[in-house]
Amino acid sequence: MKHTLMLLTAQLLAPLVAHALDYPHSTAEPQKTGWPLTAEERAYVVEKPEHDRRPGRESNKHLPKLWPQVPSAGHFGGDAWLKLHEAHVKTVQANQGPIDVLLVGDSITIQWGDSWKKHFPDRKAVNIGIGGDKTQNVLWRLDHGSVEGLQPKAIVLMIGNNNMFFTPETGIEAAALGIQMCVKNLREKFPAAAIIVAKILPAHAPGNRFYEDIKKTNLALDPLKLDSDPNLRVIDLWSDFTNADGTIKKDLFKPDNIHLSPAGYAVYAERLKPLLEAFFSGKPMPAAATKPSKPNAASAPKKPAESKPADAAPKAASGIVLPSKPVLTYAYAPYNEGKLDPQITGWPLSAEEVAWVTKGEYTRKPGHDAQKHLPEMWPITPTAPRWGEGETNPWIEHHAQCIEKVQAMKDGIDIMLIGDSITQGWGGGWDGAPFNAAWQKHFGEKKTVNLGIGGDRTEAVLWRLDHGAVHGVSPKAIVLMIGVNNANGVQANGVPVSAAVEGIRLCVANLRHRCPESRIVLVKILPAFDPAKEVGAKVREMNAALDALKLESDAKVRVLDLWADFTNADSTIKTALYSDGHLHLGPAGYELFASKLKPVVAKMLEAASQ
Repeated sequence: MKHTLMLLTAQLLAPLVAHALDYPHSTAEPQKTGWPLTAEERAYVVEKPEHDRRPGRESNKHLPKLWPQVPSAGHFGGDAWLKLHEAHVKTVQANQGPIDVLLVGDSITIQWGDSWKKHFPDRKAVNIGIGGDKTQNVLWRLDHGSVEGLQPKAIVLMIGNNNMFFTPETGIEAAALGIQMCVKNLREKFPAAAIIVAKILPAHAPGNRFYEDIKKTNLALDPLKLDSDPNLRVIDLWSDFTNADGTIKKDLFKPDNIHLSPAGYAVYAERLKPLLEAFFSGKPMPAAATKPSKPNAASAPKKPAESKPADAAPKAASGIVLPSKPVLTYAYAPYNEGKLDPQITGWPLSAEEVAWVTKGEYTRKPGHDAQKHLPEMWPITPTAPRWGEGETNPWIEHHAQCIEKVQAMKDGIDIMLIGDSITQGWGGGWDGAPFNAAWQKHFGEKKTVNLGIGGDRTEAVLWRLDHGAVHGVSPKAIVLMIGVNNANGVQANGVPVSAAVEGIRLCVANLRHRCPESRIVLVKILPAFDPAKEVGAKVREMNAALDALKLESDAKVRVLDLWADFTNADSTIKTALYSDGHLHLGPAGYELFASKLKPVVAKMLEAASQ
């Protein structure tokens, strides 16, 4: 008996070794497969943020196309992500042997919860979804104990939504190849299992970059012919979750327009049932009735949730010539020398500059010219964003519209608004939306021009300022709020908080040079997401770092901090102030914002009139 117990103990303590695929790149990861982790591997995945472990990072190269295809442990800060993985490993070890269904994916998978029990009560399932996971995180988990010892009869995989955060850098095809790599990994580990690959569900709204990139990624899966495997089916749920005009069926989603409601899981379950029932009854799985997710002709809404419509095509600022000159020297010397951006100031753009800004944004980042990963330079080097993948760049056209508005109102501007989608949401900007109720109520009599463009980061604002955005004007008050879109780069791409905040300082400095008589209100970034973790925590860190810059030592600069107004006593955000519950403001949020901004702007306007 004692000998038997010793054998069992040895078996439980023995590492689980998983065979790894032949991935397209080998990182510096010390333990490529197996569980438990060595002390060296644990330190590697806990102490190094994910962006520091990406393919190419070990040689200081920027290789974004490989990110989705090469295993990488997730990272929520500290060991939080690893603890979720460890919990899954324990569940798997407690369910060794045959099971009916293995569920693999991200938050949409892990949130099946009671809905799975309701729709598939007789099917023993193990769910290893982790919220926020990308394809590369799933690959790492598959190679590090998350399925070792299981014998699933069927596998349901849905992954890829979170890869959309990075498609501006990785490209669409790389995301699709990451999904294919997950399929290959599962097939190698479970050669006899039936596999159902669910294409990525729609999210947000037509015109939103996430929505459009999901569509494109789903389409990019088709040429990969995943279902050439006779025991694999691909299901396309797009038309089940969208209306005829392409908008999502709101009742199937939670208020964030990403995660599913119980009704959404019911629809998902109905699409899975025919396949699973056929398989478990010993019949061949029917051909999945895929419903193509081809782009529809519906136009983007005027104010998209994340405001990066790919199909908007406003007119250009024809006939306006603004020969502006550099006012700042940027830290990345090749930029100042014209070795990246061929036209670093002025409007209109030369043919060479038009060709440059039509290229993908990630190929124009500082460091890419030398095949180096230099995220510390991104927020502080002017860079025009890239919207869509067509022959033109709609973002440039929106910048042109802003120039037209400014030049048309050139004399006597009371207030100029500069920022991203939250600024754009005041109305009166390039998209033609009228000023909203809060602005009309508090500032309706003031001559205001809105230069907000959704999705902008500090580097985009710097590029706009250097390319005619405020040429020749002297607004009495400038309201600048920028930085929330930089926070994702801080969280996921290794952008230092200090660099992101320096980008904000440079925006202020640029404005002070170009509009020396204007007074500036710098509004700190509003609380977003969960202020206690990830991107939300980075926003908080950025705001704290702004204090050290002492921008108010300039008598014409005022910093406005609204954090306490938009958060509860427990530091969570007041969701009622947000249209989406976490980022963009609703009517109540804009009303509060306007009421706090009004006395500050009033003093500036009064000072300007003296």
